[in-house]
Amino acid sequence: MRNRILAGLGVAALATVGVAAPANAISDTSADLYVVHAFPGLTVDVYVNDGAEPALADFEPMDVAGPLDLPAGDYNFKVVAAGGDPTVEEEVAIELDATLAANTSYTAVAHPLEDGTPVLSAFVNDISEIPAGEGKITVRHTAQVGAVDVRSGDAVLIEALANPDEADVLQLPADTYADINVVPTGTDTRAIELGDVVLPAGTNIFVHAFGPMEDETFSAVVFTIDDLHSAPAEIPAGEAGLGQQSNGGLIALGAALMLALAGAAVVVRRQTVGAER
Repeated sequence: MRNRILAGLGVAALATVGVAAPANAISDTSADLYVVHAFPGLTVDVYVNDGAEPALADFEPMDVAGPLDLPAGDYNFKVVAAGGDPTVEEEVAIELDATLAANTSYTAVAHPLEDGTPVLSAFVNDISEIPAGEGKITVRHTAQVGAVDVRSGDAVLIEALANPDEADVLQLPADTYADINVVPTGTDTRAIELGDVVLPAGTNIFVHAFGPMEDETFSAVVFTIDDLHSAPAEIPAGEAGLGQQSNGGLIALGAALMLALAGAAVVVRRQTVGAER
């Protein structure tokens, strides 16, 4: 199973999402796409290729869609506030032309920059083979705050990670890692508490910083890709093809839902996970 709920990760504020989809769906003619809504306070509708109806309606903050199995190629996306009219230029929050390359797994994250500017950041997911007995953790800075350190207790695992960057993927022995927390670089002020993180063998955990929320606290949106013991299709080197957009508004590339093959089932649900200390 490519994606599953990560049991035992996080505190009450941590949102995790489980998605049912075919394993290793990418091919020489297709890509897959996860979509993370990490922009607080705005629900959107997403249209693709001038569709008359939204491909993704009422896409809410902290939701995740995918993985979507999509034909490789070029796409046009328009995003409006929920209930908006994509044919009215003033109501289009963002319009994006994007290319999905074959044999590639992507995540598109809608989030604010440090100054609050809404952007779309695109990342290539590492789904390469993981040696037996090990797992990976991928951390992406997508919250409206400056550079951060990721720590286990007081020990720094990732230093000075800036928005909207992704840290080098951590490949670690499968184990439980105690007291994972995120602090502004060089401080002891805990912005995000993930608690004890269980890293299963053959799994890549993807963590996306989220916030600030209405109460000025921060959280994280997490999904996992597992069953990576055997090598999947090769990931091409180079740019992700989607790029970052900073021309205002908010994009949720879950619009590609309408492009999924007929009969493909995409099930998305949100779950709050209790702390395991």
